[in-house]
Amino acid sequence: MPELFPKHGEFPVTSISIRVRNFRGCASADVECSPLALVGGLNAVGKSSIAQAVGAALSGNALPVAGLRANAAGVLVRVGAATGTVEVGNAEGSCTVEWPAARVTTHGRPPQASAYAVGLETIAPPMTAKDRLRILAEYLHADPTREDLAAALNEAGLDPELVLKSIWPLIEQSGWDGAVTARRDRGAELKGQWRQCTGANYGSRVAASWRPDLGELKENDLLAEVARTSNERDRALSAQAVSADERRRLEEEAELCQTRQDALGRAVSKVEEYTAAYQKAQQARAALPPAGKQDVIPCPHCGGPIVINKVSLVETRFEKPDAAALDSAELGKRRMAIAEADGKLSLADKDLQEARRFKAAAENAVKASESARERIANWPRAVETGTDIATAEAQLQRAEKRLVEYRSKTEADRLHRLVEGNELVISLLAADGLRAKKLGRVIDVFNAQLGNLAQSAFWRGVRLDDAGNLAYGDRPYSLLSTSEQYRVRAVLAVAMAQIDGSELIILDGIDILDAPSRGQLIGMLEEVEIPTLITMTVARREQLPDLAASELGRSYWLAVGVLEPLEVKVAA
Repeated sequence: MPELFPKHGEFPVTSISIRVRNFRGCASADVECSPLALVGGLNAVGKSSIAQAVGAALSGNALPVAGLRANAAGVLVRVGAATGTVEVGNAEGSCTVEWPAARVTTHGRPPQASAYAVGLETIAPPMTAKDRLRILAEYLHADPTREDLAAALNEAGLDPELVLKSIWPLIEQSGWDGAVTARRDRGAELKGQWRQCTGANYGSRVAASWRPDLGELKENDLLAEVARTSNERDRALSAQAVSADERRRLEEEAELCQTRQDALGRAVSKVEEYTAAYQKAQQARAALPPAGKQDVIPCPHCGGPIVINKVSLVETRFEKPDAAALDSAELGKRRMAIAEADGKLSLADKDLQEARRFKAAAENAVKASESARERIANWPRAVETGTDIATAEAQLQRAEKRLVEYRSKTEADRLHRLVEGNELVISLLAADGLRAKKLGRVIDVFNAQLGNLAQSAFWRGVRLDDAGNLAYGDRPYSLLSTSEQYRVRAVLAVAMAQIDGSELIILDGIDILDAPSRGQLIGMLEEVEIPTLITMTVARREQLPDLAASELGRSYWLAVGVLEPLEVKVAA
């Protein structure tokens, strides 16, 4: 543990000059603390007024009376005077406070002291133990550092860097208590998210046992199952749609069967009709005589003359040649008759071919209708319904449900881990967490300092427990006598002065201690080597100890608000 307190030799021992005018009960006071100054006098002559005025200058608090406002600072001016002042200085500078303006003026580097060192405040009761710990934590710089928090987070199993990115800036911005509040709000938010995810109120045991039965499956397996069952469902729907379309088409085909049979009958009649017409045209063409010069060629059988007669495009005849040549008029008539016959034959052939095509189409249509009737008659139930859609849909819903449960479980576990981690963080940030742990170590050092001071005065040890309670020896502060409580407050004031580097200590009213105890207190101050202003009530001037005689400083006598050195009167 590092040393928190400077050694005595590190405090400069200087002479501090004090000048008070018309402050409350003090009309005039000039004091030299080198190193000790003792102010004595009867009750209500202004001793505490001098202590308050000096405390105001050293601490920079122009309103040293609790609850006093600036517009009422005139009550600090001695009755009958227009203004009051105090000036405290040394070789390096000075500080002046004026009333009723409550104005503080400094020159150079004036001597300074904390409110605890000059007696304006104390960490002894009536301050609560909780406030005492809070103030000491700030005063002793006992708040954990970033490194302390990182080490504690690592020890708790949390990622220090990840957590510190959000926690430490929060501590710097809102302080440790503010960070605790923020993390508690975050915890409530996480628990709310867990409740939305699971449908149950969060509890550490409930969260730890919230386990939907998912077996050993992983998310990729569940995603694959959803994809497979979805494809099966889609195929079932498609099969059903195709099957329904096919049934409708067959029914339409079957309904046309009779109409198509009638059309086929008409087509057959047409073919027969056009066949007869074609044959008739063919016969008429064949009966016509040839028209034109006959080409005579020898018969391949008998060698006699024959003529090739092309009756039609598809028919050629071998005939005997005419006996006499035809004249041109007769040949023209024959040619006209042949041309007309060829035209009729061509039209008859065309009509016949068209009728045959219609007949073939009608036959195919009738066959399609008859096939549709047969398929409808033999239509299987499985073809009508296709794949079992209900089963496929149920399988898909189960797969999707398992995936949702898996993701809910994964998210719930993640939130549970965050809640538990957040609770660990809160326990570290809380007043009784890491701060209390480090403060406990600091208090051990502080207690050692208090023990050393008490030992130098031959008093019982002053000690602070982990809860912030004060004790003197083995007795709690509340059970101490008034003089014992004063000893505790004196030791605390000196210890605080050592910690904060105060250049003057003020101990008001040490007359509560008996003579031996006062001597022990002076011995402690002598060892501490911090200039100190002490006040005490005595009935007679000659009862006031003479510090100059012991070479510890100077003693002063205060009467009717006016302070003068003790030795002046003694010499007279």
